[in-house]
Amino acid sequence: MATAKETPDVIGKQRNLRIPWNIEPQLREEQVATEVADGVYQLCSTMTNMYLIEDDDGLTLVDAGVPAQMELLEAGLERIGAELTDIKAVILTHVDPDHIGLAEPLRKAGIPVWLPEEGYETAKAGLGRPPLAPFFFMWRPAYARFIRALMQAGMTDAEPIAEARTFTDGQVLDVPGQPEVIATPGHRKEHCSFWLPERRILFAGDALITMDIMSGKAVAPEPVRGGNLFNYDKDQQMESARKLGALGNLTLLPGHVQPWEGDLGALYPSAD
Repeated sequence: MATAKETPDVIGKQRNLRIPWNIEPQLREEQVATEVADGVYQLCSTMTNMYLIEDDDGLTLVDAGVPAQMELLEAGLERIGAELTDIKAVILTHVDPDHIGLAEPLRKAGIPVWLPEEGYETAKAGLGRPPLAPFFFMWRPAYARFIRALMQAGMTDAEPIAEARTFTDGQVLDVPGQPEVIATPGHRKEHCSFWLPERRILFAGDALITMDIMSGKAVAPEPVRGGNLFNYDKDQQMESARKLGALGNLTLLPGHVQPWEGDLGALYPSAD
């Protein structure tokens, strides 16, 4: 691929990507293909992350954000001297609407989409109206502004995914980077994380994030708050956190806001 070029100033012009004012400043930062680990680039706006894994075979896009992030993806590709055709796969940690926004448009462009087997029917049928339970927390100002920002960025307009390849726990995907699938249910039944063992990089999706979405404060990696009103199963969330803790020292790339480096086992020791 070509060497990195200056990034066009397009992100700040996107009217849909306004950031809540009462979120901690460092969490509001937008990233346009910032290299956050060896050969891994973060694309972040509206506090929602996509990542590009680069190797000799091309690029893999990890999670697909919200519809308004297409400009962010295009700007990121330009920055690293790549094109849309360099993306050989889109892999999804789960099928929440803020993680699949670009999946169907990219599939239509000829890029295969991979997602957890248990989420396939939901993704294909379309997500429909969002459940009411998450809106019970709208009285919290930071949370309300976070959700509004996602909705303004088209979260509820995510298209159903007409066709996808599926994967299961333990599978090593035949895509650039060769990520290993780790089933991490809890936030959603189908949730999976992706592990690059040689680089010790973990794409945690929403299994562990580095923001308390209720207060807008930065935190050490933790499961999404909100209990069973916001998640599929809060007990499974903690089981999955301990499962990831067994990986030890790593670079954790969450589905929302900033990466983290450290010993995950110190935060989530084994229950044995």
